[in-house]
Amino acid sequence: MTHRHVVVGVDGSLIAVRALDHAAQEAVRRAAGLHILYAVSDRDASGPVLASAAARVRGRHPELPVTTSAVESTAVESLVHESEEAAHTVVGTRGLAGVTGLLVGAVGRGWPQGRAAR
Repeated sequence: MTHRHVVVGVDGSLIAVRALDHAAQEAVRRAAGLHILYAVSDRDASGPVLASAAARVRGRHPELPVTTSAVESTAVESLVHESEEAAHTVVGTRGLAGVTGLLVGAVGRGWPQGRAAR
């Protein structure tokens, strides 16, 4: 199976913007598309965050194919599911304090054991 896209989760935070920038650079490096994902409790609230993220990437990498989606789920569940078909998955570090938060972040800490993030 060929994995032709990079997945990144966003939530409108500064950390998510940094993850978005990294994911876009990684997608360009891999000659892959970029899929921007926003896990929310109400999809109607996702428009501004996804539009802003897509506009940022398209402004910096106009040649990069970008798709977006909002899912009514947790960030961990959504990113794990989306990563199954991805070449690479990027997550931020927001949400935890202390050493664990610095090293892993909330999504990384919730990642299933035995499952490698690409």
